[in-house]
Amino acid sequence: MAKKSYDWVAIKLEFVKSSLSTRDFAEAFDIPYSTFSKKVMREQWENERKQIGSKLEAKSIEKSIENRADELSEFETTTLKAIRIAQSDIIIKISTCEKAGDMKSLTSSLVDLQKVYRLALGASTENQATGTTTDFSQWLESIDNGELGTGRSSA
Repeated sequence: MAKKSYDWVAIKLEFVKSSLSTRDFAEAFDIPYSTFSKKVMREQWENERKQIGSKLEAKSIEKSIENRADELSEFETTTLKAIRIAQSDIIIKISTCEKAGDMKSLTSSLVDLQKVYRLALGASTENQATGTTTDFSQWLESIDNGELGTGRSSA
C-alpha cells in the first residue's frame, strides 16, 4: 500500500489556528495520530500556536485600549463643550444680576465649572496662574459683603 501524502503546510496553518488537541486534530483531518504528533513535536507547532495566541491576545488588548481611549476622548470633548456652554450662560446671567446673593451663587457655579474643566483637561483644580484662589476668594467675599461696584474695597 502506498504511503499517503499530506499537504503539511496547509495542515500546519489549520493546526496553529485551531484550538483542538493534537489527537482531536489528527482524527478530524484523518491523519494517523503517531505521524501527526511526531510532526508537531519535531517542528514545534505547539510553540508556534502559543506564540500566535500570545500575539492575538496582545493585539486584542491593544485594540481594546484604543477603543476605550477613543470613547474617553469623545466623552471628554462632549463634557468640555457642555462646560463651555454652561460657562457662557452663567457669564450672561452675571452681567444682568442685581442681587449680591445671586451674584455669589453664580460666581460659585463658575468656579465649580472651572474646576471641572481643569480636571477634564488633567490639570489641577487650583488657579494655575497664581497657584492659589485667594484673589478670587476675596472677590467673592466682596460680593457677599455687598461691596462690588460701590468703589469700596475689602483690603
